[in-house]
Amino acid sequence: MPTDEEIVAEMKKFFVKMTSEKFARHFKTWNKTMQYHFTDIDEYWYIKVIDGQPQEPVKGKVEKPEISYQMSTTDYFALMRDEVKGLKLYNQGKLKIKAAMPDIIKLQKLG
Repeated sequence: MPTDEEIVAEMKKFFVKMTSEKFARHFKTWNKTMQYHFTDIDEYWYIKVIDGQPQEPVKGKVEKPEISYQMSTTDYFALMRDEVKGLKLYNQGKLKIKAAMPDIIKLQKLG
């Protein structure tokens, strides 16, 4: 079972991608909450993105996130480490996502 620190470290890899020169322009107007449900440890985490800037990850659940992910921590870590693509996890039923289609398309650009 991963520690909270390990989960936060992996989430911060997402920050680096989202705010990189290559991708920042796609997200600069984003004001969204992204929630993660890690099924293997039954924990919820969320990240608020304000004006394209991800805020610190928070352990807990929000009522109505704009983007909701459900997957294991193992699959999430593999995704953040570019060991697997999100589309592959989705097609295998290992990743569930609820979001508006334009948001999903933007997120796919991150890898």
